[in-house]
Amino acid sequence: MIPFIDLKAQYAIIEDDVRARMDAVLAHGRFIMGPEIKELEAQLAEFTGVKHALGCGSGTDALLLALMAYNVGPGDVILTSPFTFIATAEVISLLGATPAFVDIEPDTFNIDPNKLDKAVQAVKAGDPAIHPIPTSLHGNGVTPRGIIGVDIFGLPADYDRIQDIA
Repeated sequence: MIPFIDLKAQYAIIEDDVRARMDAVLAHGRFIMGPEIKELEAQLAEFTGVKHALGCGSGTDALLLALMAYNVGPGDVILTSPFTFIATAEVISLLGATPAFVDIEPDTFNIDPNKLDKAVQAVKAGDPAIHPIPTSLHGNGVTPRGIIGVDIFGLPADYDRIQDIA
């Protein structure tokens, strides 16, 4: 049998580096905002081609900060995948916005761009006949404020198509 994922084998490749970095953090004791965080943020910014990157304590915090930076709030609709951790919908609701779920592709488990396009049309028209939308949006056409794509099982969402739809 071929294992789905062998974390021990992956760890063995990087074990010496991981232990050295952990030992350095334990030695200086700055677990929060230590030099490793600044280094990671600088590397992420360079890798992604942006001026700044911000490390967060959790994926929930990262999603929340992104939506807050975009001023998402009551009356807004954010489209996302239902095949995700609860935090994806939770942060949308926490800010008073409405999550609208779009079904996934059966082969990738990622949000289906074809259904996403229909969902955007349905939300704009307030018409659940185009694509299922939350009851609160029936007859109330609004422009969606955003889309949260969800990468799952190492498979990235089709961000080129999502960007085209957005």
